[in-house]
Amino acid sequence: MPLGWIDFSKSERSKMLTVLDLLSEPGILDELGIAPIRDGFSNLFFPGTSTIQTRAKYFFIVPYALKDLEYSDVSDPNHMLRALDERERECAELLLHNIDDTDGIIGSRSLKQGKWVKRTPADIYWSGMRSYGIFAGGNLSLTEYVKAICALKRQKTTLIKLGNRKDSANEGEQDDKDAGELFRIQFWNIPTYTNDWIQNLSIKLTLDEGAFLKEQIIYSFPDSMLAFILKNRCLEALECNSFKKLSNLIRIFPEQVQTDYLLASSFSDFLYVLRVIYNLIISNSKNQNALNEWKEVQPLLSERSEVNLTKIFKRLQVCENVCLRNFLQKCKEFMALGDLKGMKAEICRRERQLKQTRAKTLHPGEFDPEIWYGGKTLDYRFSNAVLIMKDLFESEGLYVKSNK
Repeated sequence: MPLGWIDFSKSERSKMLTVLDLLSEPGILDELGIAPIRDGFSNLFFPGTSTIQTRAKYFFIVPYALKDLEYSDVSDPNHMLRALDERERECAELLLHNIDDTDGIIGSRSLKQGKWVKRTPADIYWSGMRSYGIFAGGNLSLTEYVKAICALKRQKTTLIKLGNRKDSANEGEQDDKDAGELFRIQFWNIPTYTNDWIQNLSIKLTLDEGAFLKEQIIYSFPDSMLAFILKNRCLEALECNSFKKLSNLIRIFPEQVQTDYLLASSFSDFLYVLRVIYNLIISNSKNQNALNEWKEVQPLLSERSEVNLTKIFKRLQVCENVCLRNFLQKCKEFMALGDLKGMKAEICRRERQLKQTRAKTLHPGEFDPEIWYGGKTLDYRFSNAVLIMKDLFESEGLYVKSNK
């Protein structure tokens, strides 16, 4: 159903735009549609991670819970998904009750209000478990996997019933054999699973869990920055408080990682100029933070415009995204000329192309000038990857988290 505007006051309209944004995917809002580049570099550097992952232990809690359900008598997909949700909530409650280190426990705030999360650990970690080969069922979604398991259970039950008929012994033996073979399909590569895993549950990885997850990451993505840091125990990377700060260590990485890093860093600098201008537009130049940042970046426009978009498009295989490519190329040309008016026009056109009547640039001056919209420099999931790496290094005794 198409949405239209009821012409309330400026403040009410701005509140409605904010609400509509909150209905979008969590994370930094992608006002200018650069996600293919942001996510492309993120997947090169820190594959299997996401901006809403919190602790490495969930790479084990989720498959452990699902292995339990595989062995249960639940054979209806909807019932199994509900049982998974209940088990994940149970784990969160146990973690909050049993341990002091509650940092990163999914649902901690919701549970204090007697509620549970909409994005469960299984939802958040499913893609990463597939990427690292922990889930061995190919590209199945969580729902598809649950349906497959339930179908196998029902088929196994049918075969067992057929095998128990009073037919000839040979036929019965074959049916029993078929039933056993059918359920030997392994969806999980999780050698650390035991049926008592939930007892004394901790958010920290065991030594075996840490070793296994580290091995899977290095094996699955040997050329990534993440794998290099883990393999070579580069604890210095954990001390960097941003992706940009990794420049101090970049020479230790393989040549291709260095090349990718320089491309990603230059793109982040280039995009930041556009985000500063975006905030100038929607605030009618009343956002003091944006004004201050503009003074800082204006002398650097020529340098920032030297970003090699052609190499970036080729490396990330986004050449077919014509609209994104044209937008960035035109902004690059205007930036090289120091043409603020031209960049503003392109930014307005791009956001309206993407968001139509929801575009904030259609309503300049109607938003809180104290708020920064659309993100700043790109982090490429580095902060989230650090959380995972800290857990892994801690399991090896190489890193000790400071007490808050």
